[in-house]
Amino acid sequence: MIERDSVHFRILERLCKAPKAVRGTAGAILERDYHAPWAVDELSRAGLIRERGWHNGPGAIWVPTSEGMAIYEQLLSAAAAPASIPPRVLPDRPLKTPAD
Repeated sequence: MIERDSVHFRILERLCKAPKAVRGTAGAILERDYHAPWAVDELSRAGLIRERGWHNGPGAIWVPTSEGMAIYEQLLSAAAAPASIPPRVLPDRPLKTPAD
């Protein structure tokens, strides 16, 4: 389970927010920005991101999988939903005003 405020979510968010045409980030950049190679490994083993090679050369980038995109969308929609606010209980007596 990915928590909304975890490094896992921040990495997934970075990969999912980019426009599809330029989606993907090199592992070295993720390491530099997040200092969490273990989180990248955990996301990969969970099937939420995968390493994709360049079409015309060596090296690879990390991209989200369709499952990763779905999890990210779920977390975003859950965060956007209004929180339930308990009803406010008013006192039985009249409220004081600054003039009182």
